Parts: sequence; C-alpha cells; structure tokens
Amino acid sequence: MIKAYSKFLDKLETAEKIFLGITVGIMIIVMVYQVVLRYCFSSANSWSEELARYLFIYDVMIAAAIATRKNSHLQVDFLINLLKPKVKCLFTIAATLAGIVFLGFLFNYSLTLCKTAANNISAGLQISMSIPYACMPIGAVLMALTSLEVILKNILQISNLGKEEVKEV
Repeated sequence: MIKAYSKFLDKLETAEKIFLGITVGIMIIVMVYQVVLRYCFSSANSWSEELARYLFIYDVMIAAAIATRKNSHLQVDFLINLLKPKVKCLFTIAATLAGIVFLGFLFNYSLTLCKTAANNISAGLQISMSIPYACMPIGAVLMALTSLEVILKNILQISNLGKEEVKEV
C-alpha cells in the first residue's frame, strides 16, 4: 500500500517540480522586464510586480510540500538525533500529526478566505483575489498528503525495528 502511495506522490512531486521550474522562469523574466522598464525607461506597470509576488507565494506553498516529504523543513534536530531510533520515529509521528491538525485548520480557514475574497479584484492583474489566496488550501492539501507518507514510513520503520529486536534476542 505504501509503495503505491509513494509512487503516486513521486508523480505528484515531479509535476510540482515542473510547475516550480516554469513559474520561477516566468518570475525571472517578469522581474527583469520590470527592472528594465523602471530603470531604463523610467516607467512602471502594476501587473508585473503583482504577478511575480503571486507566483512566489504559490512556489513557497508547493516547495513546502516537497520539503515536508523530504523532512527538510526547518527544525532543531540536535536533541532528536540523540534519541533511539524507535523513540525518534514516535516523536516524528507525533510532530507530523500535530502538523496535520494545523494544516486542517489552515485548509478550513483558507477556504473561507478564498470565498470571501472572490469578489475582490487585484489592482494590477485584474483577477479575483481568490486565485492568489487559493495557494493556501492547495499547499495545505499537498503538505497533508506528504505528511501522511511520512507517518506511514515511520510506522513501517517502527515495525521493522521491532522485528530486528526479536532477531537479536
């Protein structure tokens, strides 16, 4: 079961990386355009800065899901590395479950924010503000999916550690 789920997340991660590559490229082009327009022609437009900002926010939420899956998010792991493997797995499971609870609240409130902002229009791009705000529920779902894999892998690792302990005795 976990192998099939991991394969699904591998494909999803590939799509996320492609998305990130495209949006970072667009951001670079738009920011260079904005700098040239502002400093070479003493002119500016409002949509380019707004587009770069919205793409950056989406990129942060997508990259956070990849970081969650690889367990490379910001953490103080000095004390965690001192723990025995089984306790370390249990600690990781507990911390990840707490993260999923937070993501549930984030998802719920961000949906409300998207609905509330649906009638507001952005100044530069003239799009509904629910589009930039949609990065939060999308990111929350992606992070919850990858968090579930982290939990499953740690449960599997605990069960494998238990088997090794029986063999050693």
